Amino acid sequence: MKTGGLVDQHGRPLEQAAVQPYYQGAHRSRHRTPRLNTVADSRSTLSQAARQTLLGYARILYENYGEVKGAIDDVTRYSVGAGIKPQSQAGDVSGEYEQFFNEWAKTADLGGQFTFWGLQRLASLRLDVDGDIGFNMVTGQNDWPFLQPIEGHRIQGKRQDKTIFDGVSISPKTGRPSAYFVAQEKDSKRIPARNFILISDPKRVNQYRGVTSLAHAISDVWDISDILEYEKVGVKMRSAIGMVMVTKGGAMDDGLDIVQSGYAASDTGTVPWQTFDAGMIPRLDQGEDITDIGGNRPSPAFQGFIELLMRKTAVGLGLPFEFVWNPTDAGGATQRAILAKAQRKFNERGCLLDEKLNSRVWGWVISKGIKRGDLKHSPDWWKVRWQHPKKITVDVGREAKEAREDIKMGLKTLADDAGERGIDWLDIRSQTEAENVDLIQRAQRIADQTGIT
Repeated sequence: MKTGGLVDQHGRPLEQAAVQPYYQGAHRSRHRTPRLNTVADSRSTLSQAARQTLLGYARILYENYGEVKGAIDDVTRYSVGAGIKPQSQAGDVSGEYEQFFNEWAKTADLGGQFTFWGLQRLASLRLDVDGDIGFNMVTGQNDWPFLQPIEGHRIQGKRQDKTIFDGVSISPKTGRPSAYFVAQEKDSKRIPARNFILISDPKRVNQYRGVTSLAHAISDVWDISDILEYEKVGVKMRSAIGMVMVTKGGAMDDGLDIVQSGYAASDTGTVPWQTFDAGMIPRLDQGEDITDIGGNRPSPAFQGFIELLMRKTAVGLGLPFEFVWNPTDAGGATQRAILAKAQRKFNERGCLLDEKLNSRVWGWVISKGIKRGDLKHSPDWWKVRWQHPKKITVDVGREAKEAREDIKMGLKTLADDAGERGIDWLDIRSQTEAENVDLIQRAQRIADQTGIT
């Protein structure tokens, strides 16, 4: 391509200038540390060894560092809470379906440790720490359904090829998982995909395994731990040294020349200054001095540096730093913005659990109930909505008043308002109906007793 003799700002022909990267980010410079920029599918950048290494580090960080544990626990606490409860959309049999599911939920775990609501919390927690978690759908005696939780490190396969990668068997035609392999003592057990639920939050196409949410924070949290450990040692050393005695030539003595009578080593022990009196005046020789070692550790600048590293950790988890660490400096409007942003994260997590776990388990359990004869069949048996925990707020009174006005104006339904408060609107209607019926019956009873209409 001819450019008609045009040149760039350096006087080079444009044909030659086009060889250089147009985007600065694509230009390698000796002023920057080289970075690996492999362009490949996720299975090439996320090997089984790399995923398990990240998983192991993330578990250590979660168990040992409060800023990490607190942030991840908050995601689970506000996303799942006491449980994400079903609201059947099957018409007249909805209540029957919900009651059956809630009773099943009490014994959902094959191992007998967790209810289904506990498994929801476990799924959210392991999703952040491990990157993914599996559930084996097991049918027990009399065709009764159970869930068997499988932690991420156990989902792995010894064989790796084009169709099996990191414990996932992939269909070569569709690219869909066809089976999962769970490690046992001697070999791996193959579980068909129709009987297995893998919960992960992939960020790339054809990413079959999840990555811990702490992958971005491992280096920073580790550095924070080391820095704080060194700083604590420095503070302890300074605190252990009360004052420094400067003598001529640095010679050691027993302190007899600078203490009052009764405070010598022979009176107080091996350390001459074990007791002080107010206003005590030591006698110093020429060239001697008593100096307070002082110190300003940790300094405000150091605390700001630590908060910077912690901010990176929180933001990478999808939470505002002020929500995780210190919201006291934020004003009312800022706090509402912080809570709104955090609530988005909790909503995303809840929707992910609905998509990957809740709705599939609902369909499986209800279908088992219908097949066993415990439930009546309905053409809408599979339809369900999920009631999430109450949303967090900084001003309950103000928002409740606004909600009442929106309901009056028809801008918000009772279902919307009840959902924001973590309540099923049908429960509200049922309770209101029961209270009104009770009131009318009591009034009728009083009227019959007194003869008053």
